[in-house]
This record gives sequence, structure tokens and C-alpha cells, in this order.
Amino acid sequence: MSSPKTTYEIQVLDDKRWVIASMAGDEDKAKAFAENLLQAGNHAAVRVVKDYQRIDGTHSETVLLEKQGEIKGGGDPTLAQITEAPPCATLEELYGQPSRTTIGRLLRKYLDEALITPTELLHDAKEMKRFGDKGNLLYSAIDRVSSLQARAAGEENSKARKDFLDKSWEQLLARAKAFAEKKAKAPQTLAEAVAGSGGDSFALRALTTLALLERRSWFGKLDLMIAWAAEPAAADHMGMIDGIIADLVVPAQVIQDLLGFQANLSAALCQIVNLVEGKAEPAKFAPPTFAALNGLFAGGGLPQTRQVLMARVIREIGGGNPLSRNDPGQEFEMFHKMLQRLVDKDGVTGGPPLAESLLQRGSKVMKGDGESMSALQALENLLGTLADGCVRLQFLLTLCASPLGKSMGDILTEVLDGHVRRSRHIDHWVPVRLSPPARMAALTAANKSLRSCPVLVDGFRKALADLIDDVMVRYLQDEGVIEKIDKADDPLAIRAIRLVKFCGSGVLIEGKSLNMAKARVVEHLRQKQFEEKFVASCPDPSQGDKNLRDFHRLLVECGFS
Repeated sequence: MSSPKTTYEIQVLDDKRWVIASMAGDEDKAKAFAENLLQAGNHAAVRVVKDYQRIDGTHSETVLLEKQGEIKGGGDPTLAQITEAPPCATLEELYGQPSRTTIGRLLRKYLDEALITPTELLHDAKEMKRFGDKGNLLYSAIDRVSSLQARAAGEENSKARKDFLDKSWEQLLARAKAFAEKKAKAPQTLAEAVAGSGGDSFALRALTTLALLERRSWFGKLDLMIAWAAEPAAADHMGMIDGIIADLVVPAQVIQDLLGFQANLSAALCQIVNLVEGKAEPAKFAPPTFAALNGLFAGGGLPQTRQVLMARVIREIGGGNPLSRNDPGQEFEMFHKMLQRLVDKDGVTGGPPLAESLLQRGSKVMKGDGESMSALQALENLLGTLADGCVRLQFLLTLCASPLGKSMGDILTEVLDGHVRRSRHIDHWVPVRLSPPARMAALTAANKSLRSCPVLVDGFRKALADLIDDVMVRYLQDEGVIEKIDKADDPLAIRAIRLVKFCGSGVLIEGKSLNMAKARVVEHLRQKQFEEKFVASCPDPSQGDKNLRDFHRLLVECGFS
């Protein structure tokens, strides 16, 4: 049975639902953190919930603090509400993908009306002037971003950031005007744009902007970039093409049209993940552009676009939109299907941010009555829905590296410790239906992930990794794995080669289990007249010397000195 423990959750109101923002082991720290969140002005309300786990494992919750607040930065209603803006210290960083993605989200309404991307806005003098003349929109945007950047940097006054952004805008405009004075024509191909740029990166982007402005639809622009990506010249300029495609997948309507028919949000999010992994099949009503993009992702050519799309997946999973809007009764089932797609024995697709979002979503849907539950309860329930011990371990290790996971502190490490110590048999870790090599490989991968987890204390992770190694040793002994490989009736040469290949296959944990298999190899090598017996047992004794040389080479390749 569990020992009693008390934790404090700091929760924020998100679309009429309370979402865990952080955790603390001290009531005063929890309340202070909640007050800071409220003062930051990015949340409508905050509260602190005391979660007490009784000795029998059940929980009781008490709301210690709940306060309403006003979201700051109202200003121009055409600005979207954002809660973070990446810092930028140089003019060139303003052209970068993090900056453009922020612009794309903050100015979504304006960009949709103008039908331009952030890249086009930052490189065309006419578009910059048109935006600057749009009432107080420019100044409101600078004020919003400077406030968020100053807050993230721990600065009380955002004036310095505002002055930097004001000055930077003037410099951006001056650069765009200087290019406009050249009266360049819109290129029809990437090769033409590259030739016209003279090797200057700004000029290349500005020329590309001229070509984009001629396309008066999102998909027209997207298809242009996909066509350019197929040109021979694209090999040296995929970074620019990728950046513009990343701009183009920010609008929600583009994503909706690109994916085609999707039964619900859960299916749509899984399809986005399939797409960025280059493994997607076009859905009904999906345009030809979808298959072309999938091909680019499969070739590894769109890292910026992948980052933008995965950020959308993470926001949606952690947000309040229903996974199954048309059939609320399917909410848990859709969450479960999404969980199985995103978490496997190799890790969590999307890393720590997505693991945190999955836990946030789990706290909303797993109770089934619309109320949230404590982070610990949600975590325990979520783990129970995962396929096996290796998958659960990967989720826990990934969650440890997230902000929420770090705030959980000892709670999370206790769950991790308990999971490993309870799982004493390989059946607890890996499904029985898999082949023995696949089972051993999965357990070895789990061991490696645990040993290399950077956020855990060395002694703690080594102790748990050694316990997994013990599981492997018991499996080798109980199933007689080594004995089956080293069959006494087989020729010595075949037995020795099989054993050495087994040691070098990577399916064994580097520790007691691998040493156990290596000991059997050494036992053979140390027998009297091993080489003579090896040669004599070869199918063709005339090739004995060659086979012996190949065996010695195999020994070295598999880690035997």
C-alpha cells in the first residue's frame, strides 16, 4: 500500500476546464506561483488544489485558492491571443522560423484577409506599408510581443524590447524598400530566383516573395513551393522552401483542407503525425498537394514544417477542444486510440511537450464526467491504458523531461521506481506474442533509454536499469535461450558462430545478460585445441583456414578482444 502524501497543483482555466500548469510540494510556493501566473495576465483564472493521497491509495482534493483575472494585452481585436513569443536579439532572427510562426499566429486574421504569409509581409515594401497603415495594428502587435518577451526574460519593463522591435521594423522596411527600387520581376522557377539573387539570401527570399504574391490562394502558394522543391537547385535551398511551407501550414483552414475528411479531432491529429513522418495515406477529399507533401516529409526535407505541425498537435491535445465533438461518448475511446498512436516502445512522438499535453488531456477525459482529476491519478490511469511495460517506461522517461514532469519532482520518480520494481518478469515488459529476439530487443531499448535519461540522478537510473538487466537474465535462464543457440548436437563451428552473432546482435543488455552470453563464447574459446576442432567441424575442411579467419574477424566485430 502507498504511504500518505500531499501535493499541490497549480491549475489554470483553459476553455472552461481546469488544466494543471505546475506542481509543488509546498503550499506557500504553490500559491505564490499561482499569483505570478495571474499577474502575467495570460489566464482568466488560477487555483491551487491540495491533493492528499491516503494510505490506501485513494485521493481527496481541496481547493485552497481560486482567483479570477483579466487577460492583458487586449488592444486591437484583430490580434490573436498568444501566451509566448520567442526572444530575438538580431535583425536576422526576425526573419527566422520562430519569429515568423509567432507573426503567423498573432496576425492570423490580418494575414488571412490579405492572403499573405509572414515571409511575404517581411520582404515586400508594399505589404509592409499596407500593414503599417492598418490603424494601430503594428503598434499593438509590437506592444504585445515586447511584453511577452520581457516577461520571459524576467524584465519588469518592456520598454527596451519595444524600442528594439520599433527600430527593427524600420530597418526591415528600409531593406524591403531598397530591394523594391530594383524593380525586379517575379521569377517563374527556383533556378531563376537563385540566378537573380546573386547569392544574397535576402534577395532570394524577396524574389521568392514576388512569385508568391502572384498566387492568390494558400494552395497556389503551397503548390508553387512544392514544385520548386522538385527542381535540381532545391538541394541547396530547401531551408528557405521549408520555411515558407512552414508559414503556409499555420492557418487552420489550410490544415483542414489539406487533410481531407477526418471523422474527428483525434483522427485529424493522428493524420498530421502520419504526415510529418512521411507515412500518411491521403484521406477522402484530400488534395494532390497532400501526397506531394508526404513525399517531402518522407525524404526528411521539411524539419521546420514538421516543428510547426507538431506544435499544433501539442497545443490541440493539451487544449479544450473535444476529440470527438459529434459523439461525446467516444471521447475516451478517441483519446485511447490517439495515445496508442503517439506512445510506443521507442518513445513519445513529439517528445516531452507532447507527453505533458497527453497527461493534461488525460486528466480531463479519463474520469468521464467532465471533471478533472489530480495529476497523479491521471498519470496512473494513463499508464494503465498503455500497451506494456516498455511503453509505460518510455512515457514516464519522456514526461520527466517536460516542465510539468519536473514540477512533479519526487511524485514522478516514485511512480517510475514503483513501475520498474514491480515489473520483475519479461511478460510485464513485452507482449508474449512477439518473437524472442523482438522481446529481448524491446527490453534492451528500455534499458538504454533509462540509462541515458539526462534528467534522472545517475545512481537512481543505474539502480533501475540494473533491475531491468536482472529481468533479462531471468528470461535467458528460464527459457534456456543460450542453450537453444548453443545446441550440443551441432558442429562446434556453427555453435560458436551463432553464439558470437547473438552477442553482437544488440538484443542483449550491456551488463549481466550480455556477459552471461559472452561467458559461453569464452568457454568454447578456452577449450583445448579449439581452432583445430573448429576447422574440423566446418562443412568444407579445405576452407577451414578461411573460415577461422572469418570467425576471428567476427569476434572483433562483436566486441571480443
